[in-house]
Order: sequence, then structure tokens, then C-alpha cells
Amino acid sequence: MFNRDHSMADPAYINIGDSDLIAKRHDYPVGINPPGGSLGEYVPFYFGRLSPMLLNIKTGYRGIKERPQTDIVYIVCRVNDIVAHCNDWCFTEGHAKTRITTFYNDLNNLDEVHWDKVDLRFWHNSEDDFDRMRHKQAEFLVKTHIPVQCIAGIVTYNNDAANRVQVILNELNLEMPVRVNPNGNYYY
Repeated sequence: MFNRDHSMADPAYINIGDSDLIAKRHDYPVGINPPGGSLGEYVPFYFGRLSPMLLNIKTGYRGIKERPQTDIVYIVCRVNDIVAHCNDWCFTEGHAKTRITTFYNDLNNLDEVHWDKVDLRFWHNSEDDFDRMRHKQAEFLVKTHIPVQCIAGIVTYNNDAANRVQVILNELNLEMPVRVNPNGNYYY
């Protein structure tokens, strides 16, 4: 997987998220150096499932093009695999495009991620926790690209989607696990 400016990025790639947010993120500075640069130079991952953006894509909220969840897959990576194969990475304790978010480049700081919020199914801010949604969207950011050996597996919405993914993996001569929505916890 490549960032959108990489020479090997797929020209047919379709952004499915909030195009305004994607544009604003492109030149937004990464808050730690190394690795430095801007968010547009990175391939971003959420730490958890059921992201607010997935819900926006499912519902078409805020003018985002509505898409069926059957067309969306999770690409699952392990932090240790990325660190072993990629030199430039960092992570946040909240949504990366927020000024109050802190960036880290030391795995010893993973305890700064609010793990109790990362996997919440219901994550809206409340009077008791006005920062829940930002923390839910903690990110792991990898500069430039993710090598295929860092992909631990793929999660799909249903069996039909899993079969479509398996055909693509076979065509590319890649072997990796494809799971269908484990425990019903990955899709809305």
C-alpha cells in the first residue's frame, strides 16, 4: 500500500472517505520528528475497528458518498511487523488532524493510546467524556508505503466479499488470512 503521491500508487485508487478532510490532512504537519513531514506522506491506520469514518461512509453523513460496507475491507497489520519492516512511522493518541493530539515515535508510549476508547462501538462525545471521539480515532501512521509482508490479514463484511478478496489474492499469488467480520465487531 502506498500513499497517494508515491510513484507506485494506483492511479485508479478511489478515496472513499471525506474528501475535504483528506485534502486538509495532506499538508498538515506530523507533530514529531523523526519521522516528520505531513500527514499526506503517510499511510494511516486506525488502531481499532468501527471507525467514525466507516459510519459516515455507510450513512453518507456530511455529504460523503454512501458506499455499501460489502465494498470495504479492513487491512490488518501488526505494529511489531510494521516496526520491523518500516523505518518511518509514528502514532497518535487521537485523531491526527487535531491540534491537541500528541504524536509519538517510541513504542514505550503505546500506553498513551486510550485503549478503552479505541474499540468502543458507541463513541460519541458526552458530558462525561468530551474527547471520546478524538481518542477513538487514534492512528498509526507509516511514511510512504506498507510492504505486503506487514499485512497480517484482511477482514470482510460477508462471505461474498471474502470470496472476491480471495480471487484477487490468488491472482496476485499472495497468501494471507481472510476473515468474515469476526464476532460481528467490525462493521455497523
